[in-house]
Amino acid sequence: MRIPLKLLPVLAAAFALLAAALVLSSRPAANAPAAASPSSATQFAARPAGDGVDGAIVALGRVEPASRVLRLAGPSGNDAGRIAVLSVAEGQRVTRGQALGILDTEPRLAAAQAQADANVATKTAHLALKLAELDNAEQSLGAALEQQVAERDRAQWDFDRLSHLNKAGLYSDPALIDKRLALLSANRKLRSSTLALERIQQRDANGHRLEEAVARAELRAAEAAAEKARTDRALSHFRAPMDGTILRLHARLGQQLGTEGFAEMGDVSAMVVRAEVFEADIAAVALDQPATVTSRSLATPLHGTVDRIGVAVGTQGIIREDPAAVLDSRVVEVIVKLDPVSSARVSALTNLQVRVAIERTAPGAGRSPQQLSRVD
Repeated sequence: MRIPLKLLPVLAAAFALLAAALVLSSRPAANAPAAASPSSATQFAARPAGDGVDGAIVALGRVEPASRVLRLAGPSGNDAGRIAVLSVAEGQRVTRGQALGILDTEPRLAAAQAQADANVATKTAHLALKLAELDNAEQSLGAALEQQVAERDRAQWDFDRLSHLNKAGLYSDPALIDKRLALLSANRKLRSSTLALERIQQRDANGHRLEEAVARAELRAAEAAAEKARTDRALSHFRAPMDGTILRLHARLGQQLGTEGFAEMGDVSAMVVRAEVFEADIAAVALDQPATVTSRSLATPLHGTVDRIGVAVGTQGIIREDPAAVLDSRVVEVIVKLDPVSSARVSALTNLQVRVAIERTAPGAGRSPQQLSRVD
């Protein structure tokens, strides 16, 4: 195929441009930034856990109050209402027992408590009435019993006297039969009154008369119902369980409580760091060891000492943002108590993720090469 002569200049220019582009792309750019060297990366991003500089044990951790973060839960089911009164704000300092909020179920629960209290008053009055009735009945039966004993004795005397006269022939048999029937009637009345008195006087294991015990049991049941009503009503009031600071509100005015509850609070006057130390390093951690805490959010490090060491091995819960980080490490929780100055600096940074460097104890300074070469 022949190429027209008029297209030859165009093709020549295209080939020249293509050759120039290939030459330029093969040369390194003069102003291109040099590749970041490993030394330029921050130590926090390079090694978040394991061995740090000077052989220190390095672990991830988070800042939290020494009292831990308390989640104020609310009632569930039919009593899970909406916030009707909100008396606090996030960051506010509260004291133990201080009112924080009220649910809209409070009026209904208050009415239920009033009804339960009225039932207690009714049962109390019923018990007092029952005690008075039992005392009067016992006294009346006692007096009737004494009278019937006298009547029985009188009938017995008449029967005995006429029996002697009948034997002497001075008294007829029909008349003696009337006296015998009168004696039998008096004995029956006496027996009936005795049983009635014994029934009233019968006691239970606590020494209470049986009818009195029933009335007391009804009163206790009413008191228990009233106590439950008071407890249910108290659940509609949120009160601070301790002195501390409201860290977060999970429900606002008019909102219904969810699974997260009402709020989170803690005593931020004393802050600690909850660090997760690898199980292979925990043997080199001891109480009162100095620790240094760093974070991208802090201009200078925090300082503290190891205050508590966990007694159980668990899974890692604090994960760094590196996608190549180990996610299934076995760790032991170590609590680092911050000094007062460091604690004050992070009092408003609860749950801040930090890096903790704990000085290694002398006995654990020598580690195997396999442990030294572990990569996070």
